[in-house]
Amino acid sequence: MKAFIRNFLASLRLGARLLLMFYALGFPLAELGRITHTFDLYGWLALCPSSVWTGEVWELGTYAFLGSSLLDWAVSLFWLATLLGIVGRNWSTRFLWSYCLLAAITSGLVITIGRPRMQDSIMSNSAITYALLAAWYRLQGHERVLLLGLGEVSVRYAAIGLALLQALVSFYSGGGVFLTLALMSGGVAGWFYLWLRDKYALSRRSQVVDSDRISRLEL
Repeated sequence: MKAFIRNFLASLRLGARLLLMFYALGFPLAELGRITHTFDLYGWLALCPSSVWTGEVWELGTYAFLGSSLLDWAVSLFWLATLLGIVGRNWSTRFLWSYCLLAAITSGLVITIGRPRMQDSIMSNSAITYALLAAWYRLQGHERVLLLGLGEVSVRYAAIGLALLQALVSFYSGGGVFLTLALMSGGVAGWFYLWLRDKYALSRRSQVVDSDRISRLEL
């Protein structure tokens, strides 16, 4: 098992390893502080909309590195590792972190604006999970993958199915409609960002070459 984990981490780029490490350590450290009464990581990093309006804006992104329970942390860690292994292998550290933070901050803003007086703390990696599922759909949608119990299906159907499963878990674990949709907005932001990037790349490839340059080439 140790060899498998070591080989898996070695196959990831630095940015993916750091992202996975920060999330893996977030919940255990927060629980350690809570049990020992030495520090309150939940109070510092969890998203509390009313606190954001008083200036604690970092919570818009840091809440995504905490789990709400042991089960939530373990399941989210599994999906994060799986999706980073699929779509994060070829992304630079800057792009991967920018993409994931965009998703987390988008969902954080939706929650903060939609529930400005909310005093409950929110800890969830779902926004990043949705964004990575959106990237998997866009980048490898035409490929096929084996799913236990379903056999071989297209990546598109697999990504949609996993996103719906994540939404159901979020809804029935107490998130409700608003919080579930707010966290899904992180995936929408990731999708839109990749769409804009693809459009920009296509526009650059289709630019008309300057006539003076053509003249020089003809000479």
